[in-house]
Amino acid sequence: MNKKRIPLAIGILSMNLLLMSTSVVGAAIAAIAKSFPREPISKVQMLSTIPQLGQVIATLIFTWLTYRMTRKNVSLLAILFVIIGGLIPAFYNNSLNIILACMIAIGFGTGLISNVGPVLLQEHFEGEERATVMGWSVGFNNVGMMAFTAIGSALGSSDWRNLFWIYAIGVVIFLITYFMVPQDTRLKREKNNAGKASTWATLKNINKLAYIYLLITFFTSIAITMFMANQSIVLAGKGMGTGYTGLVTAIGNIGGILTAAFLGKIRKFTKNYTIAYGFIAFALSFVFVLFFDNIAMHIVGNMFSGIGIVLINATIPFQLSNLADKSEFLLVISMNTLISSIAGALAPILLAALHLSVGVNQFIAGIILSSAIAVLIFITRLGSVVDKATEK
Repeated sequence: MNKKRIPLAIGILSMNLLLMSTSVVGAAIAAIAKSFPREPISKVQMLSTIPQLGQVIATLIFTWLTYRMTRKNVSLLAILFVIIGGLIPAFYNNSLNIILACMIAIGFGTGLISNVGPVLLQEHFEGEERATVMGWSVGFNNVGMMAFTAIGSALGSSDWRNLFWIYAIGVVIFLITYFMVPQDTRLKREKNNAGKASTWATLKNINKLAYIYLLITFFTSIAITMFMANQSIVLAGKGMGTGYTGLVTAIGNIGGILTAAFLGKIRKFTKNYTIAYGFIAFALSFVFVLFFDNIAMHIVGNMFSGIGIVLINATIPFQLSNLADKSEFLLVISMNTLISSIAGALAPILLAALHLSVGVNQFIAGIILSSAIAVLIFITRLGSVVDKATEK
């Protein structure tokens, strides 16, 4: 990549440091519950899950919003929601309802970021350069999660209320975005023969191959949920505690970060089968945690999980950006984010309906699912088909 383009990439990707920021609150659930003894523990636990409501709302209105504001201004608005929603509990923390409302606001902000980030990357980068920065975006997610969890936990070690000061980092990210991302122009929605904008017409014009990638997103979220939700149960069956699971997960994040950093070089090897190799990595993540009994292999398993997430979640937006023009991509990336959220929420229900018990059985199902999708992509040569479809 041209060195002159790196500041622009950093300006856009800095927002991704906030995407996983809600994870910091999960570490303080027990302490927060003690401060609200009259509230049911299930309500306190909602602090970790309710941001998804904000994310869904943001995704549903994102396309509408981008026709009324520039993409840069949407980004700045998103960061402000995270800052304000995050800092309010540092001052006003006597009401659990207020904190829950703030978590929805944070989720709304991160939901906008997850949608507008890929759009900005599509507009400012082309070809393999775009693929590279989209890989970096997932790496920024992992770095942000590690930083927020580590610093936030340190701040909240004496008093959980102090952990919310971590959201002051958002001010720095706001300034980076403001000064390093160029202002763009507000999009104009195309209208149908009756003079009215037609979302349905846009959907009909989208290349049908895009829907295959949306389906892959659905199964990706299922696979990620199967791993994340069951790893502690599988390791507990091996006599490992919560602290052990947290340790191997944290160290395993290095796999995703390194993959994101070198994605451009990795793609020279994986070429049109990057997503297939991502699902192979997913399958190996289940294998190493399930069939080995030492910390080194469990760390390797988590590294494979991170590798799979980067290879897949960086390639899908890249391919969608190739299959859709700028106006279509706004809608497509919103659909991609929404499907990912819905799949994550429905995963436990779907797995229960299939009578797959938690723990070992769901890990085995994860191996089968990941391997099957990898084989299908190799057989259908999906990446090559997309290349031919997007040749000009």
